[in-house]
Amino acid sequence: MDPSARAVWSAPAGEALVFDRTDFRPGGRDEYRCGPVDSLPFHGILDYLHIASSTLIVYTDTVTTNEHLLSTALQTWVFTDDHDGHTTIKVTNQVTSFVGDSMIEGHRNGHLKTLDQLEDFVLLNRTGPGT
Repeated sequence: MDPSARAVWSAPAGEALVFDRTDFRPGGRDEYRCGPVDSLPFHGILDYLHIASSTLIVYTDTVTTNEHLLSTALQTWVFTDDHDGHTTIKVTNQVTSFVGDSMIEGHRNGHLKTLDQLEDFVLLNRTGPGT
């Protein structure tokens, strides 16, 4: 998974995400920084537990700032193709916040925006018949 492309659709508008290290494979780890473009105060670690070709990704996502633990989540992305060539993505995000409900809502809103932006990215970069 190309980290530069992933950074485009992963960060909400007006914010940025920078991957400092990427290792997208079972047992691999990504390290990233995110937040407002001018400061990137949040640090994250993604640990990939399971990747099954193009059908399933299971990973943990731990977010800190100034070395203070904000949240950790177990996330599952399931990809299902239909007969028309469309892919449905189901995301299960089990998050624990160590700083209150706003972090839970931030995860929810962040994933909704990410999925919308991923759809737009795929549609803009689609190659093949009918494009």
